[in-house]
Parts: sequence; C-alpha cells; structure tokens
Amino acid sequence: MTSGVVGNFGMNEVAFGGSPEATELLATVVVIGFFLLISVFFVGSMEEAKKNMYAFSTTTYTGFQCTVSEETSEKFKGLPGVLWVLPDSYIDVKNKDYGGDKYINGEIIPCTYPTYQPKQRGQPKYESRRYERRRNGPPPVRKPRQEAPQSESASQ
Repeated sequence: MTSGVVGNFGMNEVAFGGSPEATELLATVVVIGFFLLISVFFVGSMEEAKKNMYAFSTTTYTGFQCTVSEETSEKFKGLPGVLWVLPDSYIDVKNKDYGGDKYINGEIIPCTYPTYQPKQRGQPKYESRRYERRRNGPPPVRKPRQEAPQSESASQ
C-alpha cells in the first residue's frame, strides 16, 4: 500500500462498459433508486414507495412524481436539494399524461414524445483556433515581401 493511504476506501472509480448508453442507463437507475429512497423515508417501505411513484424525469428536469397526501408532500420541502414540491398537473390533458418517463410496478417506461436536450458543443468555446494561435505564441515570422524593381524612367 502507498504510504499515507489507509485501508478504508469510500470512492472507487468503476467503468461500466464504456458506452454512453450503458452509462446513461446506469445513471437513470441510480437516480430512480435515490428517488425511491427519498420516498421510503416518508411512506415507510420500499414496496409502498414503488407503488406510489408513477413518473420521473432525468432529462428535462430531475424529479419524480408520486401519490402522497398534501401533508406528506410538505415534509419533502425540508430535504436538502429539493427545489420545490408542486401539486401535479397533466402535460397532455387529452391523454391524461403527466410527462416524464413512466414508472409502473418497478418498470421504467421511457417517454415517447420529444424532450428538450441542450445542444452539445463539439468543443468548449475557449478552445477556438484563435485562442490556440495566441496561446502558442506569435505566428511564425514571414519573409518580407520583395518590392517590384523600379524602372529607370521612374528614377529620373
């Protein structure tokens, strides 16, 4: 063991297949697990939490929807990281759709309508070509332009 390192490890880096899809799925599952644990704290059991949760979002916003009393919903407001607790409303009234991915009997059912996805930049804006030229110093010295030879009539 390296000197200065104790035998307890609280964080280990783990590669999950390396594909973006696998990483995204894992992140979604972890977030849903976190949402369920928050709900368990208020409803009493994992089974009850799974039964009460019906939708969640990990794309447009990060949150979940569950059926709890107004009194219980007020308890969520005191948790660190909870931005707000709102009464639910339909996004699509005609189809009685709340939006977000569905969560039915422990199964994730991805939403079928398009969601807002911020535009991904190919490169950070501070890494433009202009910046690289300045960072690498001045451009190489150019050869001076040769002037056209003057004719004899112009010199007289």
